[in-house]
Amino acid sequence: MSNLLSLHPAVVDARSRLREDRDKARLQHDSGASGQQVCFFWTNAVDNILNDVIAAAAQTAGIDSSLPGISLVAHGGYGRRDLAPYSDIDLMLLYRRSQEPAVIPFARAVAQMIVDSGLQLGFSTRTSRQARSLAWNDPVVFTSLVESRLLAGDENLFRRFRSAFRTGAHSRSRWLIPAIQESRREEQEQFGEITYLLHPNIKRSRGGLRDLQMVRWIGFARYGEAEPEQLHQMHLLTLEDYQSLREGRSFLLRLRNQMHFLAEREDDMLDRAKQIRLAGWAGFQDSDGMLAVEQFMQQFFSFTSDIRYSATHFVESTRNSFAYATKVSRIFSRPLGADYRIGVREIWPTRPQLNAMKEDPSKVIELMLLANNHNRRIDHHTWLTIREAMLRKPPAPPSNETIARFSLLMQQPRKLGPTLRRLHELRVLEQIIPGFKHARYLLQFNEYHKYTVDAHCIRSVQAATEFAESDGILGVAYRNIKNKALLHLTLLIHDLGKGFVEDHSEVGARIADETATLLRLQPDEQEMLVFLVLKHLIMAHTAFRFDLAEKNTIVAFASAVGSVEVLRMLFLVTCADLEAVGPGTLNDWKLNLIKQLYQSTLAEFGEGESGRDGSFVSEVEIRRRTVANLIAKRSPTDWWESQVAKIPMAYLLLLPPEEIVDEMSRLQKLTPEKSIAVWGNFHAQQNATQYVVAVRQEIPIGLFARITGALTSLGLHILSGEVHTQPTEIAWDRFLVEDRDYGGEPPKHRIEEVCAKILASLEADKIATPTYRSVWTNRLESKTLIRNQPTQVRFDNSTSDKYTIITIFAYDRTGLLFDISRTLAKLDLVLHSAKFSTHLDQVVDVFYVTTIELKKIQEATRLYTLRQRLIAAI
Repeated sequence: MSNLLSLHPAVVDARSRLREDRDKARLQHDSGASGQQVCFFWTNAVDNILNDVIAAAAQTAGIDSSLPGISLVAHGGYGRRDLAPYSDIDLMLLYRRSQEPAVIPFARAVAQMIVDSGLQLGFSTRTSRQARSLAWNDPVVFTSLVESRLLAGDENLFRRFRSAFRTGAHSRSRWLIPAIQESRREEQEQFGEITYLLHPNIKRSRGGLRDLQMVRWIGFARYGEAEPEQLHQMHLLTLEDYQSLREGRSFLLRLRNQMHFLAEREDDMLDRAKQIRLAGWAGFQDSDGMLAVEQFMQQFFSFTSDIRYSATHFVESTRNSFAYATKVSRIFSRPLGADYRIGVREIWPTRPQLNAMKEDPSKVIELMLLANNHNRRIDHHTWLTIREAMLRKPPAPPSNETIARFSLLMQQPRKLGPTLRRLHELRVLEQIIPGFKHARYLLQFNEYHKYTVDAHCIRSVQAATEFAESDGILGVAYRNIKNKALLHLTLLIHDLGKGFVEDHSEVGARIADETATLLRLQPDEQEMLVFLVLKHLIMAHTAFRFDLAEKNTIVAFASAVGSVEVLRMLFLVTCADLEAVGPGTLNDWKLNLIKQLYQSTLAEFGEGESGRDGSFVSEVEIRRRTVANLIAKRSPTDWWESQVAKIPMAYLLLLPPEEIVDEMSRLQKLTPEKSIAVWGNFHAQQNATQYVVAVRQEIPIGLFARITGALTSLGLHILSGEVHTQPTEIAWDRFLVEDRDYGGEPPKHRIEEVCAKILASLEADKIATPTYRSVWTNRLESKTLIRNQPTQVRFDNSTSDKYTIITIFAYDRTGLLFDISRTLAKLDLVLHSAKFSTHLDQVVDVFYVTTIELKKIQEATRLYTLRQRLIAAI
């Protein structure tokens, strides 16, 4: 109360009115008013309140309330009248130099009173010359001042500033526009591309409100007009682009208002939990095959992608409007056949050919092929015309000419990914492969995929073509593929079955069959395409879940694949699919496991991959001999020989030979008295820390539970790992973890702390139950909101001659691995090896276990009890 009494009456009144008017804006919003209406109402309410505050500040400063020689200018979103309920307001105090003595006390009073009223304020004090000088040198200042409007004060002063600002912007537009674009590119890099982000920023990410505003800023700089409606009337914005921008703005403003009202603060980050909540608010409901949130985000991506495309069109049109560059390109162009012309940088069709393209996708593909072959981009007007035509064109089976040219395109790795992306943007791709229409902007609601389904499929094709330049096994395998078009087609359609009730691989197989029929593939090509799409996950599943040293694992996989040709295709599909998920997904650990399975299966077929990388079997043996030779320089013994013979193939491929020898030296030092060694090191490529635990004990029951309990109790998120037993009962386990207390490499003392915690847990009398801070579960909050996959516990007693293989599918959560491993320990099961990793939102944990007598678990009642205990623990 005492604070209120010390405030100016105008400030107290402003506080009350702001609360009331914000409540009115909320009611208006909840009643279904558009985003523009609510923003306009709230902007006007703030205007009215600030005018009274400004008058009170003038009185306090002892100056005339008409503010001669002083203008209060709203700019940015406030100036544009797009003010969201909890956004900052941006004000500039513009003044004549002669008014400087009066400006200082007035500026101080008005800024303080506005902040005291409860608004977040961005405030500057400038002369007209200062404001313009700053704008010419800083694109952020320029774009903010483009949105200027007079709030209070000297109208003539503001009008003269605005006129000089418009004239100066036009004369400087040649370098102002690239500066605006570069500033926008930097912002996009910081906040990511909206179509592919899990947590888009609706204001700053690609396709967000900033792209809408960029049209205004560049329109003002080039043409002196910022309003899209006026730009359209001036024939500078096409009708389609104007409608896309207008509809997208309406959608995003209403969405942003809802986000602000929910948070009761400025909030533009659309994270997973908000996506679920907003899907319900937007009226979406779960349907067969698609969650409400997936439908909502598909709509979101549709709007933002159209905004991005239309904004890009306008910027490109503006670039082309500088007549000199266009004239030079046309003057120095030459004919390319009868239907095309080629310039310095661009290629374009003749008018008759462009008209033919509106109805014939084959001619669009022909133009794409010519552009690639001559390293030219297709001019903007041509793109615009094709897209407008394809949006209106009804679907129809592709013609023979379209099929022939599409097949030719798919055979050529060069620029294939970008070309398919542009065909998709132009709506040509769905004329050839109808399944792409369903997949457009389709969200995969999990923490695994970083891209929408359509973007992921195209990125996987691009990933495969980039393998062509690799010197390693991927490059060799890619170059040995004879039918590259079939490989590319497989990747292009492999995930189109998502968004339906059935398993996406089974739906995808039907789409593959239909696509093969449409494209008139040969029977053997059709059969292989269907198989590859149906089984596109089998290689990753086998590599990540099973012990690849087991002969039965390789035999079973080879039997499922059937031939070397299919195996090579599947290898490339698997790696490209993972590479296209997101940066760092195809890491060394995963690639080495897949390589191990690939080359072991090749050996099973009696073949090896030809090329500079050599065969896998020889590579493994060379590495094993290298380790043995390094050891021979030390003190070779029978112990070393037995250990080297049993080093897992995954370790041989993953670790440098010197590091393997150093680790094994630690194993050699283990004794009954000093039976434990723990160490850790940071892996920059995975941005994660690896902890290695070596324990010498006869029956390692509970060892895994103790280690996972220690790791999770310190807030470490276990990403992946392997458990392995060396001769003389030495458990040699490694865990790759994310340290949530550190953004990058943890300090040395942190690694030492974790090692000490693991050591203490292993030396304790019993398995301790870890405790977790609740803050560590926040990142998984959205995962717990939707769980449409059941927990599964599967047993396999046929793959391995020695072990029962337990495969567990469960949603990730803090402490899950500990609860599973403690359950196994309580049941006196010996864990011989394990693999664990995350697939989509689920963890996939595979344990090779026996009874304490080192026998498989085969009794039906014991298996039933084990399954129930595990499910209860999960």
